Formats: sequence, C-alpha cells, structure tokens
Amino acid sequence: MASIRDVALKAGVGIGTVSRALNGTGYIAEETKKKILDAVKELEYVPNELAQNLYRKRSGFVGVMVPDLEHPFFSGLTKYIENELYKHGYKCMTCGVDKKFLKQEEYLEMLQRNVMDGLISCVDLAVDTDISNIRRPIVCMDRSWGPNVANIHSDHRRGGLMAAEALLKGGCQKVVQFMPMPFDNWGFLERHKVFRERMEGEGRSVLEVYTPTDRMVFEYSDWVKQECARFIDYADGIFADDIAAITCLKVAREHQIDVPGKLKIVGYDGIPLTRIIHPTITTVCQNLPEIAKRCVNTIMQEIEGAKLIELEQIVDVSFQEGGTV
Repeated sequence: MASIRDVALKAGVGIGTVSRALNGTGYIAEETKKKILDAVKELEYVPNELAQNLYRKRSGFVGVMVPDLEHPFFSGLTKYIENELYKHGYKCMTCGVDKKFLKQEEYLEMLQRNVMDGLISCVDLAVDTDISNIRRPIVCMDRSWGPNVANIHSDHRRGGLMAAEALLKGGCQKVVQFMPMPFDNWGFLERHKVFRERMEGEGRSVLEVYTPTDRMVFEYSDWVKQECARFIDYADGIFADDIAAITCLKVAREHQIDVPGKLKIVGYDGIPLTRIIHPTITTVCQNLPEIAKRCVNTIMQEIEGAKLIELEQIVDVSFQEGGTV
C-alpha cells in the first residue's frame, strides 16, 4: 500500500507539500497540486484518516445520546442524524444511556477528552451534573441543558392543538391523555398542557394518566394495556404517544369496542408503525429528517467556531389522517 512518502517521490515534492495539498492548508501552486493529485490517483494512495484528524485536532466523531434505541422514534432519529453527519464527513457514535446516568458521565468525559468533536443529546442531564467546564460543542434535541445550549424541538404547542381539534371534531366528551408527570421539566409537555386547555375550554372532560419515567421500551406497552383496560368503557377519546395509542387500539379490539365509532384515538410522534397496522393511527407527526438536519447543522457550526448560534429552533409538525378518528 502506497505511503505519503511514495506520493511525494512520484510528484517530485516534499512530504509537507503533499500534506498541505491533501489537507487544504497553505498555498500550493495549481501545477504542483495537479502533480500530487495525479500521483495519488496513480498510486491509489489512501490518506491516513486518523493522522489527518490528529493534525486538525479533531476525532471525526460526533456523539448522539438517546434514551434507548429500542424505541422507534429514537432509532429513526439516529438514522437521520447519522446520514446528515456523513454528508459533513463525520461518523456517528451512538450512546444509549437509558436511565444509567453513569454512562452519561462517561460519554461527557469522552467529549471533554476530545474523543468526540461534539455531542447531540436527546436525554435529560443527570441531576447535579455540571457541564460548565466542558468547552466542547453540545446540542440538545427536545431537552434543556441550560440557557447557552442550543435546543432543537418540534412545535409541540401546535401539535397539542392539532390533537385537540381532531377529537373535538369527532365529538368526544370524555377524553383520556397519557402524559409524563407534570413536574418533569420537558418542553414536549407543552402539547399536553394546550391539549387540556383546548378541550376543557369547550367543556370537555380530560382525565390525565401519568406514565412511568421509563417510556422508552416496549414493556411500556404492557403498562399502558393495564391502565387502558381500567377506563376503556369510560372514555370516548384518547390522546397519547404512538406506542400507547397503538396499545389502546389493541385493548379496544379485545373489549370489542368500535374504533372510531365509540372510541377515537390520536397519537403523537408519527413513527412508521402507525402506518403499518390497520386501521392507520391518526397522529401528529414530528419531522425527524428536519430535526436531524437542524441538530447536525448546528453542531457543525459550533465545531467550526461560529459565534452566533440559534439557541432555540422550532420544527413544524404535520397531521396524519388515519382510521382511528
């Protein structure tokens, strides 16, 4: 396998000149540059990526912390982020932290040690974790890590209103919504707040069922199934994340309750599974490709040293018509 020394000999230049030509640093005459590129092509020289990254003081990796890759929303988001990073010449280092905050600390240490050039986080910052001493790029998706950390998220307010309007149009009077505990400081709680306000503003009853903190695994659907069975004969409308919405549809079928005749269901997220089952789940869709693009573009700006970063970026949502409303 050809080395950089072989390329230099073939082109009749010094090793440093070859290095500058390949790294795009410093002035090199066009004629000399052409000789070097011709030599690279003829010798089929493959640059040492690790050496190039060390020269640039970069690792070539961006970390992506997600709660759990088992959840289709985060596995889909990670796929789009990985594709976007690749366009910028970066590799994706996926970090599934679940509820193991020790793992989060380890990944933050890797960021601090320059093992990663930046970090995109889709998880909460562990309690008592201080990131003020980390002078490396961090971007959050739907989480708040502080006033100086960029946060990209969906327009949850509009999403909550979309869900409410669908159930109001369907004539629902007694609605149940699955949601995290209200003291959780997450931006996506806005959708549940505006949903309740809109429904109650029209004189409709809203029963809130608080979900467990671990909502990222499919065992969550077993918990939803038990809870749903308790009020399935009471409610005529349900608003929940897609996994819970699909589970409630299953419970309704088991209890021989007509959907959407007697019970109407609206989901949230827009995961592909909602379009595979029958009937298709009526749901509010988050734009994963756009969210991923914004996250990557922002982390790239930070890596390149941009001074002005848009700290809050809101991505529009869309409504998927289905057969559950």
